[in-house]
Amino acid sequence: MKTDLLDARGRKPSARITERRVTERVRNKWARIAKGRLPSLKEIEAINFGPDHPYCFAVDLRLSDIFPYFLFMGEAVLRYSTAYPMGDPRREKTLLDTAMAKMDEAALSRAPVDFCDIKELGDGRRVAFRVVLLPASENGTDVTHIFGAARGRNV
Repeated sequence: MKTDLLDARGRKPSARITERRVTERVRNKWARIAKGRLPSLKEIEAINFGPDHPYCFAVDLRLSDIFPYFLFMGEAVLRYSTAYPMGDPRREKTLLDTAMAKMDEAALSRAPVDFCDIKELGDGRRVAFRVVLLPASENGTDVTHIFGAARGRNV
């Protein structure tokens, strides 16, 4: 967690503690280019996410219907993307489907949506996860894409 801790003499230490959450690091980089507006997906993709890139994904809302149309899905996110047919009760238990359920909220609010949850997967494992969904616009007005990051751990 990023802090501005003071040392014993009331001064800031020379080395700052950096944010440990992938979702916060990705959100902070998005916010630096957004500056009160909706950045384009190209602007977001130009950011160097470094070791956080495998936890990122991008969805084209214009091509999404029942299912999100992923333009990109990092290799770490693939672990959360088990596909089940519509109506299968296991579908609601996948982490990626839970994350995508908040996609409309990010698009309608035109603002980042952060959330965390604990899910029991179909195989009985319990996973705690965090997600950030970040709106993007190709024309500066309409939300056309969602860029996001997700990370989970067994509990």
